[in-house]
Amino acid sequence: MTISVDDGHPLDLRVADLLSKYDLAATFYAPARNPEQPVLSAGQLRDLSKRFELGGHGMNHLPLNTMTDAEAWAEISDGKKWLEDVLGQSVVSFCYPRGKFGPRVASMVKKAGFLGARTCLWNLHEFSADPFTWGVSTQAHDHGKRIQIRHGLLERNFQGLFNFLWLYKLETDWVAHFERALDHVEAKGGIAHLYLHSWETDDCKEWAKLEAVFKTISERPSLARATNGELFAMTGVRHRVLQSRKLGERAESDSPAAPSDPESVRLDRSL
Repeated sequence: MTISVDDGHPLDLRVADLLSKYDLAATFYAPARNPEQPVLSAGQLRDLSKRFELGGHGMNHLPLNTMTDAEAWAEISDGKKWLEDVLGQSVVSFCYPRGKFGPRVASMVKKAGFLGARTCLWNLHEFSADPFTWGVSTQAHDHGKRIQIRHGLLERNFQGLFNFLWLYKLETDWVAHFERALDHVEAKGGIAHLYLHSWETDDCKEWAKLEAVFKTISERPSLARATNGELFAMTGVRHRVLQSRKLGERAESDSPAAPSDPESVRLDRSL
């Protein structure tokens, strides 16, 4: 079970208080500036980091996939350095601003020294094969069926589309949608990942609804709580283990097979 909160809005502090009330882990993604919203001060970010993980969200919360390589690199690397300077500690998690990314941007995030990056790919609850394309189960905001399907098709998130049809049963109420994710993960394993914007919760007047969901999560002790960074680290280890196994199997298949009968042994020795 993991939760992520995007954009570094001052109302994130209200989310943090609710999370603390129910002893839940979360990762807050904060940019230095946001042309659309106010952001937390340096002091507020430091206070928040005492209770939760903080992650990079670019320097100016701008879509990285529309930038040149130099511009995107500056947004990613400068944002990381800024946040680490503010907090006085390393920052290992990244979230793509406005959910915009691709292989080029993901490779830059990896090069900058992050362990992984969270996307806005919906309806996912499996461990990602690539920690830099990590998806989510549910956004704490209602989306219609048409938007869900269009979102999946545009992003080629076919696993998410399948899950939306089969597991989530085309559910559009975000609370019911996330409860399906919790039920599935509790029974079958995986990760239930909820992400939200505090300003959006406030606009929709859904603070009571959000607290009810946090309370529901707290009443499921079988679900381990983790930050995004902890999951990214776990995925990296899993990836390295799998790669090591593949290399070992390849080396074994490339080595000459041991002779299995006396005649083969005789011929082998004669050579």
